[in-house]
Amino acid sequence: MDLRSFLTWLRAVPASRGKQQDPYDTAYRWGWETPHLRDLVYACYKTPDLEGNARRFYGSEEFREAVRILTDLGYPPRAEQWILDLGCGNGVASYALSRAGYSVVGADSSTGVLAGINAAKRIRFLDGVRFDVKHLGTGHLDFRAASFNVVWMREVLHHITDLRGLFREVSRVLKPGGLVCCLREVVIWNEDQRRHFFATHPFNHITRDEGCYYLDEYLTAFGQAGLETMKLVDPVSSVINTYPAPFRGGAAFDAEAARERRDGYDLYSFFVRKPVSSE
Repeated sequence: MDLRSFLTWLRAVPASRGKQQDPYDTAYRWGWETPHLRDLVYACYKTPDLEGNARRFYGSEEFREAVRILTDLGYPPRAEQWILDLGCGNGVASYALSRAGYSVVGADSSTGVLAGINAAKRIRFLDGVRFDVKHLGTGHLDFRAASFNVVWMREVLHHITDLRGLFREVSRVLKPGGLVCCLREVVIWNEDQRRHFFATHPFNHITRDEGCYYLDEYLTAFGQAGLETMKLVDPVSSVINTYPAPFRGGAAFDAEAARERRDGYDLYSFFVRKPVSSE
């Protein structure tokens, strides 16, 4: 589908309840109808098959590895472990975490029926599992302090313009000793890479909220919120970051070469903890 066809299609999309179409729904519907982007949408778990997306993510090596790390860090899948899936989108991680054995609340500001919480609501009882879904406003997380053992965010931080403000709120709702998982976050190393990122991103012309940060910017935001980095996962050392490409054990990430590149970006994952003594 070329741009002219897309604009024609977009004008024909019915407004949802009198409101403008959710931009994430628009982006992923367009991607699904565009042949060269269909595999990408499938890899993003954003196809119209909501149940299939959820089950694929639950069965993925990426999810199994993330749960393994959570378990190693002291948060195995148990009902007493409450997880906030922040930026839950269509709920695939909320479903998977719940099915694994955690108690889960999925939360997002998007109300989309394909990529937002109205999609998540349609799978919240799938296969006998159950998780809660909450719509978020802006400015703060509408939860009591110390409500969660874990805050899970997958591909969320690079959409955030105020990392410091976000982590201040995340720290507030996290129990002392609790863990934050930030999975598959976009890292750039120079301004040429930033320009290339925005010039080539397939969906940012629709969603207008994609972004990227330097590695130090993420780490600084954690520190400013009083959070301690427990595990930093580089781009090649885990299937979490290499997906959808296969994971090849033993590879070493060359940060110096990454800094010299003029294009591309890298994915990092972070596991950070709120100190037990934190108030």
